[in-house]
Amino acid sequence: QLLLPGINVFLDVDDLEDIGALETYIRQSQLILCFLSRGYLRSANCLREVCAALDQGKAIVLVQEADPAKGGGSLPELRAECEIE
Repeated sequence: QLLLPGINVFLDVDDLEDIGALETYIRQSQLILCFLSRGYLRSANCLREVCAALDQGKAIVLVQEADPAKGGGSLPELRAECEIE
């Protein structure tokens, strides 16, 4: 908030108080910023976030973590996690 006065940023890892209210948090947001890393698309709660954002017509920005040392992967690797097994 120091860099963007008047802008509230909700960061789920810091601000999420009730996982059951995930869809409400999405509803209260203007934009959804998703950091794609390995496992993100296999996480039930991360998929809830994405589905809620899509259902509610929210703008979604995807940021790819490419560094394997930080849990990242190439786009084909991350995309492969979406495939039905």
